[in-house]
Amino acid sequence: MVPLCIAELRDLSGPDIERLSTRAADLIASHGDDAQYGGHNQRSARTAIAQGLAVLARADGGVTALGIHACMRPHVGCPGTSPARPSPSKHEERDV
Repeated sequence: MVPLCIAELRDLSGPDIERLSTRAADLIASHGDDAQYGGHNQRSARTAIAQGLAVLARADGGVTALGIHACMRPHVGCPGTSPARPSPSKHEERDV
């Protein structure tokens, strides 16, 4: 969901981003338990979390939270630009 939110927010103006982030923060503060445990507002709370991460992805260096790294552009140390590490073979796993 976070990459989709980043794409949706890419062309928003500063005031629009501010309104969206305020609305997302309010929703998360009010219904964050629904996002974790389920409830009537689960979908909207999870969407608000994804939108919040998308807003934070606009910052220099992006954001890393909940096991997700999101950024708008590559930067030094960006996990998205590092070469993939090959998986260890069965033989290497036994030797570790």
